[in-house]
Amino acid sequence: MFNFRLSSLYALMAFVCIFAAGGYYTHLSLVAERKEQQLLMEEVVSVQAAAIERRLTHSLSSTYILAQEVRRSNGQFRDFDHFAEEVMQTLGGISSLQLAPEGITQKIYPLAGNEKGIGHNLLVSDKRKQEAWEAIRSKTLTLAGPFLLVQGRVGMMGRNPVFLEKNGEQQFWGFATALIYLDDLLSFTELDQLKQKGYAFELSRLHPDTGAVDIFARSSNNLDELQARKKVRVPNGEWTIAMSRPTDFTFQMILGITLSLITAIVFTLLIRRILREPERLRGLVKKQTLQLERLAFTDELTGLANRRFLTEQLEQAILNIRREGKYLALMYLDLDDFKRINDSTGHEDGDRLLVEMGLRLRATVRGTDIVGRLGGDEFAIILVNIKSAEHARIVADKIIANISRPVQLANTEAIVGVSIGITLAPEDGASSGELLRNADLAMYAAKRAGKNQLSFYSMAMQQQALYSIRIEEELRLALARSEFALVFQPIVALGNGQTVKFEALLRWNQPERGIQHPASFIEIAELTGLIVPIGYWVVDAACRFIQQQRQSGRAVKPVAVNVSVCQLREAEFAHRVEALLTRWGIPPGSLELEITESMLMENVSLAMTQIDRLKRLGIRISIDDFGTGYSSLSQLRQLQVNSLKIDRSFVMDLENSPVDRQMIEAITAMVRKLDLKVVAEGIETEQQMQFLKQIGCDYGQGFLFARPLSPEQALQYTGHADLAVSRQAPHDDRLRVTSSR
Repeated sequence: MFNFRLSSLYALMAFVCIFAAGGYYTHLSLVAERKEQQLLMEEVVSVQAAAIERRLTHSLSSTYILAQEVRRSNGQFRDFDHFAEEVMQTLGGISSLQLAPEGITQKIYPLAGNEKGIGHNLLVSDKRKQEAWEAIRSKTLTLAGPFLLVQGRVGMMGRNPVFLEKNGEQQFWGFATALIYLDDLLSFTELDQLKQKGYAFELSRLHPDTGAVDIFARSSNNLDELQARKKVRVPNGEWTIAMSRPTDFTFQMILGITLSLITAIVFTLLIRRILREPERLRGLVKKQTLQLERLAFTDELTGLANRRFLTEQLEQAILNIRREGKYLALMYLDLDDFKRINDSTGHEDGDRLLVEMGLRLRATVRGTDIVGRLGGDEFAIILVNIKSAEHARIVADKIIANISRPVQLANTEAIVGVSIGITLAPEDGASSGELLRNADLAMYAAKRAGKNQLSFYSMAMQQQALYSIRIEEELRLALARSEFALVFQPIVALGNGQTVKFEALLRWNQPERGIQHPASFIEIAELTGLIVPIGYWVVDAACRFIQQQRQSGRAVKPVAVNVSVCQLREAEFAHRVEALLTRWGIPPGSLELEITESMLMENVSLAMTQIDRLKRLGIRISIDDFGTGYSSLSQLRQLQVNSLKIDRSFVMDLENSPVDRQMIEAITAMVRKLDLKVVAEGIETEQQMQFLKQIGCDYGQGFLFARPLSPEQALQYTGHADLAVSRQAPHDDRLRVTSSR
């Protein structure tokens, strides 16, 4: 009886405990499932919000292009239909483009179906005129809508105010307007596919007139209780996208309770369940812990080790090789020209490219090696237990070969290279920080050597880094002590041999080492930002030389000065140059600024903006080192420059290279079609000059005509008497590096 009661008591206790445990576990599971659904919903809604923002920003950029063309043509926009068609085809997602001088719509493309819009006054008769007035007040793009259009569709109007400079003041010219249909905008998202999977969504905003919530797009089914929301940033406002997916946890709850009840009734299974439950719960906790650790130590995009985890693994690997007497190699990898591909094809393609690079790196190394992404387009690899540096070299060669294979992106095929810096342990360092620094130095050495190659760390690299620090300090002192000077190399007309202008070349009279050419310090100046004050000093000195020409009574020859990309990034660059011209009292046409082609391609929109400001001042603009960048004919047509300088690399071997002759002939013909002047650099032989003259090159520069001259020599230079002497001069100054190099 006692045993029966005791067994019943145990059974009852077991039943109560297991049933309670089962009910609690069911509750935890439902909570976890609900959280997982919520996280998934937040991820989905974030992706769709980002897609809407990206597409809307991309489409509205058409108004900036129209505005730029209006400013460039000073309000006399010609061939609007053709220009608008090109913009719409290029950007996509735009229903029509419009120009509204003084707020009155005068041009629409396409006109068919939009004829009623002609003559529409955006500032008076438009229901959304407050957005138009706000655009004028803030001088920024505003978005009106979504609202129902006369065409019967819901759309948005992006209105970008255009201001023209007249009499030194910005005067309102009108609007550059883009019409975007809402359904066209949403077609670039995955909302339709998500609806087929059971998702519901709503797009809403606070109505600008009533302040009430205005739902302007929604799915046929209503939102569920479990939903996620995300703000969508739009010009002069924000939208809210909400999404949900029907979820019913009733079945899971009933199933959990039923299973708990059955388990409690079946005594044997109940005991077994009790014995295994702690172990199962520990496994669940361990699994969740491992997942959290994985999120903390892996790169979200590529799944590789992140910087933190890679550093920890490197420290552990260093301890292991100390105990076992073995070696390891650390590779620092940086993709070559990744920024150009990322900017030209978009960040989605850039992410796709990084993921593919991560897969290729994993496939190239052993399973015991560690691959990580340090950030951006930088990766690192730890090769453990290697026998020699040659082993690391073999692996690096394989990596370069694999990375160089074409990568298929969304709409194009890309090819990138990789620069690899390699450092060995324990020879090169005994800590993770030291090895990472050494590998980074070696990687930059590989880039300087021509990219898409490897470089091993050496003490010379450390010495070079220390040298760079010393040069930086000396450059700061050089600015304070006025140790810089300019020399001037004539640029002559090939037709008659007359000097037409000078190019200013920078020299540094270093007290201990003597005259230094820019090759020894310009790169460090650009990396440290010192190129900006040095560059302004060069412009100031060039203006002073122009003034000296005027005071000498001779005909003034314009002076060309190279400009660094660091200066172009300054918003006040054009104003500071204008101030220098005013200070010296010289006409703007006497100053010419040279911008390298590769610099232009780095940021075309920035270059166009600065060139437009400088051209309005009357300053001449030239593209330097043409042929070494990636500019296209359409880009050249948009840039308001006066001349192009063919890079010396095409000229130096003209007599022996048919390819160089064909390249120069093609470049000259193309540039002259654009009504620009052509200057050839590095002319050193009579044969080179005759060929360039024959194909129609306008100007030439090089040792055949004259070496760089001091200001005093340049003021006395005639262009004829010194010619024989300059040709006989020893050619020990072949590397011409100007203030931007």
